[in-house]
Amino acid sequence: MKFFKRFCFNRIFICYLTVAFSVVSFASSAPAMFIPSPHEGHGPSQREVDLQQIQKLLESKLIQEKLTQLGLGREEIELRLQKLDDGQIHQIAAQISALEAGGSTAEVIIIIVLVGLIVFLALELTGVIDVLPW
Repeated sequence: MKFFKRFCFNRIFICYLTVAFSVVSFASSAPAMFIPSPHEGHGPSQREVDLQQIQKLLESKLIQEKLTQLGLGREEIELRLQKLDDGQIHQIAAQISALEAGGSTAEVIIIIVLVGLIVFLALELTGVIDVLPW
């Protein structure tokens, strides 16, 4: 009977940990930003700042090569950018600033540690290894 109770507890505990860590690891953070004041009249406009950020990305050699492979010339890209409204320009600039080459290292390390901990606990609770004195 003691074995059965321990076995059921272990199964429930492992399922709980798996679900809990899955939910925690897949939760994404919502980006937030300040609402700009309508009284800000000095400095470049938001559209100009966003266009500069997009231009900086378009000047990248890799991006230029990819766009030429797709059949888009520099003039055509400039015309398309000028046709976009402020909201669309800002959305593109926000997506560019959100890009990270290769992802965040901290997130990868946290996920690896959590997966290792889950595997360790699963092996310990099922009796495959006996490291912790339960």
